[in-house]
Amino acid sequence: MNRRDLMVTGISAGLALAVGSRDAEAQAKKAPAPKKMPPKMDPKAALLAALQTCLAKALACEAHCATQLASGDKSFARCAAAVRDTIAVGRATETLVATSSASAKKLVAVCAAVCKECSDACLEHKAHWAHGMHVECKACMESCEACITACNAYVAA
Repeated sequence: MNRRDLMVTGISAGLALAVGSRDAEAQAKKAPAPKKMPPKMDPKAALLAALQTCLAKALACEAHCATQLASGDKSFARCAAAVRDTIAVGRATETLVATSSASAKKLVAVCAAVCKECSDACLEHKAHWAHGMHVECKACMESCEACITACNAYVAA
């Protein structure tokens, strides 16, 4: 084989590889990526994470309710009371779950009930959410719902 034939063969092989890899890239882009399932947290870790989020959102909601009450809007009285209960019970629940207390499951069940009351109280302000008002109540309600789910999973485990 002379140099010219060697170069032609090499260039042909290179082009074939380039076209083949381009086709492979196109096929890879067309094919859906395999779904990766997020690793499941154990019920204790999931509950502690949900409690942290719930407490943060509840504190923001409590401050919002206090501002609304101070301005004379009495429609936030139920929400303010429910969120105060949620904060108190949530902190206690967080402590007992974190320390693996023998009483943790009992308090977790109470926490779920208190979060449900808070969620219901926050839901009373739903009509305002579309207008960008009382979004603290919306965030609190959503975090309470997530906390209820985590509480139920913890109690069932």
